[in-house]
Amino acid sequence: MTTSLPNDVLLLIGEHLNQQDRWNLLFVSKHFHDLFLPFFSHSVALHNWHGTLSFIRAISKRPSLARAVRQLDLDAWKSRSVSDDERAQIRDSVQLRDWLTAVSDSEDDRLQWRKDLQNGFGDPWIALVLPQLVQLKRLRLTYASNTPFLDRLMQRAVNPKTPIDGRPILGRLREVSLRHQEDLDRPKNQDDAELEDRSSPSSSSLILPFFQLPSVQTLRAESVIDPSSGTSGTSEDEENTEEQWAPGFSSIKEIDLRSSNGNHGMESLIASCADLRSFKYQHTDAHIVSHGYQPSAFYRSLTRSKNSLQTLWLDQHGDHYPFTAAGLNQTHDEWFGSLAGFVALRQVRIRLPNLLDIRYQNQPSTPLVDCLPPTLETLYIEGCEERNLSMLASQLQTVIKNRQAKVPQLHRVDIEGAFHDDPSDDSGHSESSPNECPESMIKDKILQAAEPLHVDCLNAGIELHLHDRMCSAPTEVSW
Repeated sequence: MTTSLPNDVLLLIGEHLNQQDRWNLLFVSKHFHDLFLPFFSHSVALHNWHGTLSFIRAISKRPSLARAVRQLDLDAWKSRSVSDDERAQIRDSVQLRDWLTAVSDSEDDRLQWRKDLQNGFGDPWIALVLPQLVQLKRLRLTYASNTPFLDRLMQRAVNPKTPIDGRPILGRLREVSLRHQEDLDRPKNQDDAELEDRSSPSSSSLILPFFQLPSVQTLRAESVIDPSSGTSGTSEDEENTEEQWAPGFSSIKEIDLRSSNGNHGMESLIASCADLRSFKYQHTDAHIVSHGYQPSAFYRSLTRSKNSLQTLWLDQHGDHYPFTAAGLNQTHDEWFGSLAGFVALRQVRIRLPNLLDIRYQNQPSTPLVDCLPPTLETLYIEGCEERNLSMLASQLQTVIKNRQAKVPQLHRVDIEGAFHDDPSDDSGHSESSPNECPESMIKDKILQAAEPLHVDCLNAGIELHLHDRMCSAPTEVSW
C-alpha cells in the first residue's frame, strides 16, 4: 500500500486515533508498522527488573521506541527474585554491558552497578533506563530510602557538563510523582548497614534535583521532610547545593506534598519557584524527626508567591500527635495568617483553626471577611468542631453580605467536620463503629445551625456543602 501523505501528516492523524485503530494500522503495511509502532511506547509501565530488562533489549534494537516514550510509570514496582540462570543472563547481556559503559563513572562503579542489577534491586535498574528516554515528559516513581544510583544520576542530570552520550538527562521532563516506600524490594532480614536508618525516610535528597531540571513544572511527592529544617539527614553536599540556590530559579509551578513534615514551611522549595501557582500540603507527625504543624511558617514561605499562587491546600486531613520529636505538640492549631494579600488566590482548602485565629477565644481576632483574598472562588474549611459551627456560619454570612466588595467571584463553600449522628441502642451505647455509619449521618441540629447560612448562600447564588469524613463513604449534604 502506498500513500501520498507525508509521514508527519500520518503521525498527526495517528494521534487522534484510539489504541485499537492504531493497532490495526500496524498490519496495513511495513511502512505503517514502522511508522506507528512507536505510539505503543508512548506510555510505559515497568513493574520489576525482569520487565525492565526486556524493555532495555527492545529499545536497544529499535532506538526509535525509546525516543517515543513520553510517560514512564514505575509506581507499582515490586520485588522479583533472580535465579542463578537469570543472574548469568544479566551478567552476559551485551545491551547492559554497553549501556553500563556509557552511564557509569568508573570501573568500580560499573562493577557495583552490575552486581546490584543481578540482585534485582530497583534503584540500579531504574537509574539505568531513565537516561535512555530522552523525550520523557511524565515520571511516576516509587523509591526506597537508599538510592545511590538514582542519586548520582540526578546529580548528573542537573549538571550540564555531565551528559550521557552527549545528550542531557531528563531535559524534557515536565511532571514528576515520587512515592516513598521504606526499603523497597529489599529482603526484610537483610543484615545491611545501608538499612540502619529505617525509620527516618527523607525524600529531600531525591527531590531537590528535580527543582533544578529546566522543564519540570509539576512535582508530587510523599514523605518529604523539610529540607530547610536541618533535621532531614541531608548530606553536606546537599546543604551546599541548597546554599547555592538563588530564589526563583526553578520552573516548577505546582507542588503537591503528601504525608510530609514542613517544620520550616518548606521554605527552600517554595523560594526556588519563580512562578508558583499551586501548593498542596498534607501534614503528618508520623516521621521520627517530625515537629508539630506550624502554619505561620508556611505563611512566611508562601508570601513570596502571593502574586502568583492560585491554589492553596494546607494540612488536608493531616495527622497530628500529642507529642513530637520537639516534645509536647503545642503549635498545630496556630493561625496561618490573613490571605487577603494573596491577590491571585482562587481555591483555598484549610483547617478552621488555621483559617481563623480562635485558639483561645470564641470569636476570631481578625474577622473572616478581612482574611480572604479578593479573587477567591472556592473555600473548603476542614476540621470544624460542632461548638464552632455557629460562629463560622455567622462569619460566612458576613462574607456573603459583603461579597460584591470583598469576594465577588466566590461561588462555593464547603464545611467539613465531625457532624455525624451515631445510632444508639436503648441503653444509649453506639451500635456502629466510625466505619459503619448509616446512610443519613449529619445531625439535625447541625443542619438547623447551618440553615440560615444556607438561605444566604442560596440567595447569593453560592453552593454550600457540609461534609463528614468519619465514615468509609463520607457524608455530604448539598442544598
